[in-house]
Amino acid sequence: MLYSHPDKLLIKHLEEVANNCKNLIEGRTLFIKSKERKQICQDLAFIMGAFHDLGKATSYFQIYLESRGEKIVGPKSHALISALFVKEISKTYLASTSLSDFEQQLFAHFTFTAVKRHHGNLDDFEAEMYIETKHTELQEQIRVFDESEIQYIIKYFSSFLKLDYSFQDFKKYIASKAYLKDMPEFFDNSIAFGDFEELPISTKIEYFYFHQLLFGGLLLSDKRDVILEEERNTAKPIIDENIVTTFRENRGYNLPKTELDRQKNKAYQSALDNLDNVFSKEKHLYSITLPTGLGKTITSFAVAWKMRTILNLPNQRLIITIPFTSIIDQNFQVYEEILATRDTNILLKHHHLSEPLYKINDEEFNPDKSQFLIETWQSEVVVTTFVQLLNSIFSNDKSLLMKLPNLANAIIILDEIQTVSYEHWQLIKSVFEVLGEIYNCYFILMSATQPLIFLPEKEIIEIVSNYEEYFQFFNRTKLINRAKTKISLDDFSQEVLDYHEENPQKDILVILNTKKHSKKLFENIRETIDLETVDIYYLSTLITPFERKEIIKRIKQDSSKPKIVISTQLIEAGVDISVDTVFRAIAPIDSIIQAAGRSNRYDEKTHQGEVYLYDIKEMDKANGMIYGAALLLKTQNVLKNIEEVEENEYLNLIKNYFIEIRKQSDSRLSEYLENITKLEFAKLGQFSLIEESKTESVFLQLNPKAVEVWNQFDEIYSNESLDSRSKKQAFSKIKSTFYDYVINVPIPRDKRGIVFDDDSKPHGFYLSTLENPTVCYSYDSEDFTQNTGYQEVNQFSY
Repeated sequence: MLYSHPDKLLIKHLEEVANNCKNLIEGRTLFIKSKERKQICQDLAFIMGAFHDLGKATSYFQIYLESRGEKIVGPKSHALISALFVKEISKTYLASTSLSDFEQQLFAHFTFTAVKRHHGNLDDFEAEMYIETKHTELQEQIRVFDESEIQYIIKYFSSFLKLDYSFQDFKKYIASKAYLKDMPEFFDNSIAFGDFEELPISTKIEYFYFHQLLFGGLLLSDKRDVILEEERNTAKPIIDENIVTTFRENRGYNLPKTELDRQKNKAYQSALDNLDNVFSKEKHLYSITLPTGLGKTITSFAVAWKMRTILNLPNQRLIITIPFTSIIDQNFQVYEEILATRDTNILLKHHHLSEPLYKINDEEFNPDKSQFLIETWQSEVVVTTFVQLLNSIFSNDKSLLMKLPNLANAIIILDEIQTVSYEHWQLIKSVFEVLGEIYNCYFILMSATQPLIFLPEKEIIEIVSNYEEYFQFFNRTKLINRAKTKISLDDFSQEVLDYHEENPQKDILVILNTKKHSKKLFENIRETIDLETVDIYYLSTLITPFERKEIIKRIKQDSSKPKIVISTQLIEAGVDISVDTVFRAIAPIDSIIQAAGRSNRYDEKTHQGEVYLYDIKEMDKANGMIYGAALLLKTQNVLKNIEEVEENEYLNLIKNYFIEIRKQSDSRLSEYLENITKLEFAKLGQFSLIEESKTESVFLQLNPKAVEVWNQFDEIYSNESLDSRSKKQAFSKIKSTFYDYVINVPIPRDKRGIVFDDDSKPHGFYLSTLENPTVCYSYDSEDFTQNTGYQEVNQFSY
């Protein structure tokens, strides 16, 4: 008897994976315009599942498996020889279809690369075609197959698709050494220098994601069989179609008490009513454009839920993506209240700091099952990050690609879409258009400052009818442009102080673009102002998340004293605070409007909020590095004739700005889009939504809780009885709390590391202890005016 895993028969594993693969494709509405393509995808998925581990039928692998890895008597690798078999039997199957010779060859080679890499990450398609270094190993392996059982396995699975292909056919193919020539020739003649090069970009993208569906489906099905076992057929939860209506009625949202409430209600109902007019199963790209503070979170959920009901598709998920984890945690509470559940199969939160726990009816799954179910988005509603979504779509990583099949039929909300850099617009536009068609998924792009990634009404459909009128309704703020001439940081500091002196009861928020300048400004104001009469706070990423949460909580609390908050851009998107006045350093228009959204946010002030814009000399170089000179120039162009503009005119600013940015985007060639059109899987895998910078991590023991979580962390990673996987699983339970006390300090370009008073790095972290805190971090648990976070301090000066 042949085995695939200890105590599992090979044919049993192959059958389960083959059926998983088949059911995965069969249970999704794919390739709407070509039923044959879906059938071909389904059949190829079945073939891949049925034979992906065929190479385990060698005596070498069986001896290795039986000895639990102790005996290695010959080549035990199985993926490559299995992949070659899958390619050849796929050719036999594809010959019976109406596909062109080129597509038959292409899809057969897709099954090869998918099976070849089902235990690893994809290389570029060209590189996968060259396997001459494995020639000797393949010739040796083909001689030691259990031929009688392998022929039975082949015949058994072939019968389902009425295929006529035998192990003897495959032996002849391997003996002929044809694989050394036919795959490189296919790439050269058909891909690199053939008709493929002349195909439309959209067709190339479709081929690419056809491949990723096959690969992701095999990975998901294989892992599912090994990990889930008895949970394989867990029943799909039933959720009331009217949950949003019930939620709103329970909270009285349907009975507005103020004019703002009435506008929220109107926007909510308008979106739902207009969905009946604009939604079509054939259209996959939608937008929701509403001003800040008009309830986009609940409205977008209701719209997506109604879409879900209209479509009524199997395996249909609602995936809500948000740029920042801080906003996720804030919005997730709303979704918990709407769905009235904590069951993870209904509502899942997934980001790098979320607890990896999957539970149904208070039953917790073990760590392996939890991790698999979470990372592959096996829930009705998934709340996650842009990074998780886009880094999976643009990836060659098998752990990320497993979630791709669960994008099929999904409704995907991208909240605060304006935070995606225009450099990625062309990539997102081209891929989303094709993904919508072939995976039958639906995208909703949501923002108060809707970027021009897609042309309105031509490429994307707005769901909120007459959305412009909501921007006309609001006149909570006015933008005062003082950026036509430059000002020094010291003079800017004096402007803020003078304003405070003239308006002593107003809450003020100042947003600068760099940590260095924001901290200097904070210190200038702190030294000048009467701290008995005003609360002053500083916010940047060089302050721990623990402190930032506490500061934001204090800002939101009513106080007899006015507040002055000095911050970097981190406060702009999704942070639910409201002040009287905002001072903002020059930035792209969308950032300026987002900053304005922190002033008089709920129209609760008795006066119009003021947003002052300045161009600070000392920040010129940094501004260009952060935002790019082109975006700042376009901002200046849009604002050049404007002295003051009221909120009901902001929409025109946004539109004019994004028209200019669209021109900039259209003139760029996305290297990642080029990777897709050239089947360069590994090169695409270098995509990262967030540009990585070199940093050092510092753990701050600010309080007894931080000491406790550090000791737990130290105990886990000092435990020599735990392997790395067990350590990772144990740490995941405390990770969220642990990272509340971690900051990542950028390494200066001309330095190898950061300044710190202790060079030892236990478990890779610089450590500041509660008993002996570092001089490089300013913190006081009572006096928040001292909390400015990390700072370079020469220890020898003390």
